[in-house]
Amino acid sequence: MSEKPGVLILSGFLGAGKTTLLMQIVPYLRQKHGEDYSVAIIENEIGAAAVDAGIIGQEGYSVTNMLSGCVCCTLVGELVPTLRSIEGDLAPNLVILEATGMAEPSGMMKAITEYAGNEVRLLTIIDSVRWPRISVPLHNLLSSQIAPAAALCVNKTDKVSPDEANAVLADVREMNPTAAVALGSAAESLSAECLEALLGGIDGRA
Repeated sequence: MSEKPGVLILSGFLGAGKTTLLMQIVPYLRQKHGEDYSVAIIENEIGAAAVDAGIIGQEGYSVTNMLSGCVCCTLVGELVPTLRSIEGDLAPNLVILEATGMAEPSGMMKAITEYAGNEVRLLTIIDSVRWPRISVPLHNLLSSQIAPAAALCVNKTDKVSPDEANAVLADVREMNPTAAVALGSAAESLSAECLEALLGGIDGRA
């Protein structure tokens, strides 16, 4: 590849649906670009990482586990050499980093852009079912994941009423008024238009 691959960070609180969305994104990219389109996945979901990597690995994708106890401290230090190793060994068209649900992604974004030199896009997934219970006690963490995002997926809207989904969207828009937003259920099939809005061109080949 003549240029570095883009990096898509999947952020969101524990259980928001990051892996479920990931399992829609990669097949969509293969369908869009062709079977030779290469995706490398970095997993850092504490506790669930080994399970998630097993599911993803069965589909034939390249998975690197980074099981760090503190994503804010340890992962950022590991991220740049990990990206360089992946680029050298696999030469992917895109790298997807699924961050732990407790991560504040600004440090990862800075490391990727300033030290690794890759373009980065932050996609944050919001759990609309649990939002009323977690939005106040976890406001600072959720805001740190939502405010810097280029795209937001308000997930699990099949399990809440339209009014409840709109209330979540209104709260999210207060934290980030400019990001691309998609409402839907990652457990079902998101439309190509939804996925394109969430990806925002980060998947383009060199």
